[in-house]
Amino acid sequence: MKNALLEIGVEHLPARFVEGALRQMEALAAEQFAKYNISYASLRAFGTFRKIALHIEGLEPKSKDISKEIKGPPAKLLKDANGNFTPQSAGFAQKNGIKPEKLSVVETPNGPFIYAKIKIKGEATKKLLPQIFTNIVTSLQFPKNMVWEESGLRFARPIRTLIGLYGDAVIKFKVAGVESGRTTWPLSSFGTKGIKIASADSYIETLKNQPQPILAEPEERKEVLAKAIAKEGELRNLTSVISEDLLNETVYMTEHPVAVPGDFEIRFLTLPKELIITVLKKQIKMFHMVNKDGGIEPYFIAVRDGMSVNQQEVMEGFKKVMSARLSDAIFFYNQDLNKGLNAFKEKLATVRFIDGLGTMLDKTERTKKLALWLAEKCGAKKDIVGQAADYCYADLTSSVVYEFPELQGYMGGVYALKENKPTETAKALEEFYFPLTSTSELPSTLESAIVSLAGKMDAVTGNFLTGQIPTGSEDPFALRRQAIGIVRMMLDYNMPIAPKELVDYSVKLYEKETDVYCALEAFLDARMSNLLENESIDTKVIMCVSGNAAKPFTHTLQVAKALQNMKENEDLKTVGESAKRVINILKKAEFDAASVNSTLFEHDAERNLLTAVEKTEKELIKYNKTLTVKDCEEIFALLAGFKGELASFFDSVMVNSDKEEIRKNRLNLLNKTASLLTVIADITKLN
Repeated sequence: MKNALLEIGVEHLPARFVEGALRQMEALAAEQFAKYNISYASLRAFGTFRKIALHIEGLEPKSKDISKEIKGPPAKLLKDANGNFTPQSAGFAQKNGIKPEKLSVVETPNGPFIYAKIKIKGEATKKLLPQIFTNIVTSLQFPKNMVWEESGLRFARPIRTLIGLYGDAVIKFKVAGVESGRTTWPLSSFGTKGIKIASADSYIETLKNQPQPILAEPEERKEVLAKAIAKEGELRNLTSVISEDLLNETVYMTEHPVAVPGDFEIRFLTLPKELIITVLKKQIKMFHMVNKDGGIEPYFIAVRDGMSVNQQEVMEGFKKVMSARLSDAIFFYNQDLNKGLNAFKEKLATVRFIDGLGTMLDKTERTKKLALWLAEKCGAKKDIVGQAADYCYADLTSSVVYEFPELQGYMGGVYALKENKPTETAKALEEFYFPLTSTSELPSTLESAIVSLAGKMDAVTGNFLTGQIPTGSEDPFALRRQAIGIVRMMLDYNMPIAPKELVDYSVKLYEKETDVYCALEAFLDARMSNLLENESIDTKVIMCVSGNAAKPFTHTLQVAKALQNMKENEDLKTVGESAKRVINILKKAEFDAASVNSTLFEHDAERNLLTAVEKTEKELIKYNKTLTVKDCEEIFALLAGFKGELASFFDSVMVNSDKEEIRKNRLNLLNKTASLLTVIADITKLN
């Protein structure tokens, strides 16, 4: 068995395209080899921004022989009245290369049909590889494509070379006017003489052994670069901060990454730390260093592609670029300091929020009202909440955030401190957009969480009011992420606020006629269910506790945890089934709910059930409004105790009595029972 290699040599691919292309190549190759029935031991894709390659190991020399059954005409056309094969069946046999005598009849759901069973012999792998390689190359998809030659192939960047090897033999194929061979490019900017690849197995080592080595495997480039960056920090008794996303991006921007250390002027350290890091990381793809206290130091590590005999000159070039970018940042920063938060806030009147819902200044006012209402409910510091809400969107109109949108919130906190506002206010502004993802860090104080929650809730409400509700995988305004943040903050800070209350207050601030209340409650409830799922709460338990918008999410969480612990309690499951029966009876009945009249009872089972209900109702009074998991478990244990009374009631009592007064009284008893059995969860869904 031989190994094979496919390489696509392209003009510079954007770094963000490369990894996706490699994963696609693996999937497409597996699909193609399955289609052509060729077995192999393993395959993997690797490469750089100029070379995306696929190595297939242990290819069988030929495709598998396969047997195939082909459906033909209905069975009645197999032979005529004289027992001879009809023209239809004979033609069908000839078309498939077999004698009519080899035809068979097979029963199908649509009746009997003639079938031809044929054998297709496998072909040589070498003969099939040209088409397979062509299919892989032409099937690759990218976020953005271009057409550059007459065949019309759409690809991210022009294809300039193709390699197809099977063992040491060249596999000839042609795509986009480029014929395959065994030659690839050297490292960018280091000559134009091609590199010949002797065989599929020598590819990686051949590239690595060039005067200017090329590291074809991303994992090796990543390891080499990470070690080099870390070493530069150690040499200065500092720590190199290796951002994983920047490291991965740099790996796909180079073929042989080389760390280039340098320093910058001390004056730039007057800039806020995150602004310096953002300039280095986002604009010029550089790593930074920090001291033992986490303070940023005036050093950088740039990355170039390939070794250089003039490393000092290269470093000076990077230094000039970095100095220019940081000088721009100082200009923007000083410009902002001269204006201040009040000026930024006023400018929000010129920034539109959502069509028909006013400006960002209007949004600020709604956010403040909602935040102060939340602060009142949660016992938070209203002065801090109000001040932070006043300026929560102000930095959006600052020069720094205009240039670096990812610093929104953070710069608001910086400017607040510069204006000597309370540290708590600055922290709330800095953390206003927290959590940044569905699982990332939450705001660090109750006041910060309240302002963040208010901003997110106003955004979700506004989008629902304008019909911009997430559907399927579409969520352009990240409303699901914001809603998850809302639920997480309410849980983390034990906010005693029911989703219904929150929705009602938030919607009313818009002063519009609308019917989105239930949709918003359901949207938040669905996010709560997602979080319970992530906590490994059973699906049937989630069904039991969801949909209760009148209770705080903290209540729902405690109930869910308790029910998770008791979900296998057989008595509770039996009571759940009985409760379902009770509710079904009530749904079908026509009656006006009223108090139960015990003088109308005809059976002991009725009296016993009412006694049990009233006794349990009294016992529930001792539980505080805020339930713990232990409280909920005790309540479920009390409900499980109804197994006997419910069984006895249904064994002894006919609810639909001929006497209307007695029938209605029994329905009222069941109504009272149902209310108790579902007091903290809908246990009818436990089975």
